[in-house]
Amino acid sequence: MKGFIKYASLLMAAVMLASCQGQGGEEGGSTGSRTLTVTSDKNLIQTFGGDYANITVKLDDEVVTEGVTFFDGKNKVISIPDFKFAADEVGEYQIWANYGTYNSETITIKAISTEIPETPADPKPSSTDFKVRVLLSEFTTVGCTACPNMKLVLHDAMESISDKVVAVECHSGLVNNVADPCYIQTGFDEFCAITGYPTVNLDMYSTFSNYTLGASSFNSLVGQLYDAKEDAAAGIAVNSCYENGQLVAKVTVKAAQEGAYRVGAFLLEDGIYGKQLGGLAEEWMDTHDGVVRYIDSQYYSNGDKYYGHSLGNLKSGDTADYMFVWMMDEIWAEGSRNGEVSGGVAWSPFNEDNLHLAVFVSTVGEDKKGNQYYYVNNVIDCPVNGQTPYEYR
Repeated sequence: MKGFIKYASLLMAAVMLASCQGQGGEEGGSTGSRTLTVTSDKNLIQTFGGDYANITVKLDDEVVTEGVTFFDGKNKVISIPDFKFAADEVGEYQIWANYGTYNSETITIKAISTEIPETPADPKPSSTDFKVRVLLSEFTTVGCTACPNMKLVLHDAMESISDKVVAVECHSGLVNNVADPCYIQTGFDEFCAITGYPTVNLDMYSTFSNYTLGASSFNSLVGQLYDAKEDAAAGIAVNSCYENGQLVAKVTVKAAQEGAYRVGAFLLEDGIYGKQLGGLAEEWMDTHDGVVRYIDSQYYSNGDKYYGHSLGNLKSGDTADYMFVWMMDEIWAEGSRNGEVSGGVAWSPFNEDNLHLAVFVSTVGEDKKGNQYYYVNNVIDCPVNGQTPYEYR
């Protein structure tokens, strides 16, 4: 891997890993210096056909097979025979374990009554030379009179970087008391160290807010991030299905290098009309595409980290699956309610044809001093209904 953090003067919003943070995401409860963890080989199972998830309990690195008591999210004892968890009812199940004086953190397994999608066929099974993209998150709002300045920079920049980025709009604030139909209530802005609008975050790692520098400076920053992770980018394959109000997306990640990987997803909507204020605003800015409607990448006990759900440690060429299951009516009801209360206007009903996904993988980079940082390793844009295979260079 090329030195990812070679550009400290430009990368202003790096988030250093806390020294106590575990790589796997299931930062189990501990007594003294020992830690009990619970992991599952699946986060989604079917309620039919004898499907189940294999549960593994470890005390530090030692697998525990006896003397374990399992509990649900209400701290009620549950039975998991032979460490194989099955469910005959649709739902979301929380599981944690006790072993002696040790308690684990909670994991979640979802059960559905529909077929789980298959992973798209791998066009180059022996390759790990994947297409690379940078996650471009534009933090903006229609009431921000300076935001058209940044939109013009991005518009000009896209002429040369459109194939290197996946761009999303995050309308997470309210400026000048102007109602925003794209408003989303989220802690993602705080996580990305956003202190004002407009600001662009790249790979959940660096920020760009000085639009007076122009498109060439922005393109340079994107190019540096792109080049730095070319050798490390993981592959992402997605098979998604939207049916009867339920979105199921099976994401398979193929590692290019050995490391700990995480995965997350954004639900995006195109074609939202919202009059953009500002002296430099142009008519095309009134239509907002790639608007973030939902983020599913939070982890940690208080859910304030957005780097994704753990896939564990993978070696080069290894693959791991993660299943996203969303009820669209629930997402829209909550988002619309928050939009009306905090954003000044409720969300309009969605059109399925205007929805798509941004799916990303994150991992850990290291600078020349040995400091470790999470960053978005790769990202793709894909439909809510259809297959997106690995993209190779």
